[in-house]
Formats: sequence, structure tokens, C-alpha cells
Amino acid sequence: MKAAFARLGQVPQPNVRTVTLVVPVIVFISSILSCSEATSADLPEHAYTTYGDSWKCERGFKKTEDECLSIKVPEHAFLTDSSWGDNWKCERGFKKTEDECLSIKVPEHAFLSSYGNSWKCERGFKKTEDKCQSAGVSEKEAPSDMPEHAFVDYKDHWKCERGFKRVEDECQSINVPEHAFLSSYGNSWNCERGF
Repeated sequence: MKAAFARLGQVPQPNVRTVTLVVPVIVFISSILSCSEATSADLPEHAYTTYGDSWKCERGFKKTEDECLSIKVPEHAFLTDSSWGDNWKCERGFKKTEDECLSIKVPEHAFLSSYGNSWKCERGFKKTEDKCQSAGVSEKEAPSDMPEHAFVDYKDHWKCERGFKRVEDECQSINVPEHAFLSSYGNSWNCERGF
């Protein structure tokens, strides 16, 4: 075929459409081959790969520039699934103060709020400093049939504490199996990574 073109004095020209399609494909394939994915030897301790050469820290560890640092969870606290902040929250009935969880002192005629990190006065009482005083109206207390491990929410309904779930008219303990943890809300459980 070259001989035919040579006799005519013409040199074959590449098809522009073919070049336009082939060049980007070659560039893409070579960029994939030249990129090196993070290997387990490149990863910091307690990390796993996510995509390409990206990595994240295992549950219970927080990513810094080039390492995974253990999250220090204080007494009466639990890990959260959040990737920002301290990565932990205080249990119900405890309030965060710097890097610890302090017990909330609930005064007479008061109950824990629906979030469990503060308290509110019962109906007929008003908050005065750190106690509840009569507001001069009739009292209405929490339902007398409220089960153990329950609290009154902001709508005056009862809900189960963290680690318990409502089953009919009682709060039953949530059985968390091996390799699992309570969810952030504490009313169910999730499997650890890899399970």
C-alpha cells in the first residue's frame, strides 16, 4: 500500500478521529499504571485503604496528618461515628466538661431532658438556679406506670434510656453481640468494621 502511495507521491495521513479517541485512552491507562496504590506497608498502624492511595483510620482512632491516634474515651462516654470533634459523647445522665463526663445532679421535682445532658423541672415547678421550686400550679409528675430505665421526653412521653429499647410497656436491655457496638442513639447496635 505504501508503494501505491509512493508512486502517487502521497504520504498516508492518520485518521483524525482515530487519534482523537486513542490518545486520551492511552493517557488514561498510563496514568492508572503509574499511580501506585497505598500498600499495607505504606499505611499507618490502625488504618485501611479506601480508594486509590487514600486511607482512613479504624473505629476508635482519629486521623492526623500521617497517623491514626487512639481516641481517649473517658469514663461514662461512648464512641460516635462522627469524623469531627472529639469522636465521643457522654452517656445519658452525664455532661461533657472539657475531656471528661460529669454526673448531672438532678434536683427534687426534676427529670433529665430528652437529650440526657441537662435537666428540666416537672410541670408545676420552675427552675431557680440549681433547683425546682413550685410555680403555684398543680403538680403533674411523670406517669406512675413509667418503667425502670425510662425517662420523660420533651413531649411528656416516656422513652427508654441508652442501651435499652421499648418493648410494649417496658424497657428491655439491648443485647450487643461480640464484634458489635451500640449505635450513636443507643437504641440499636451495629457490627464493627469487617463483620
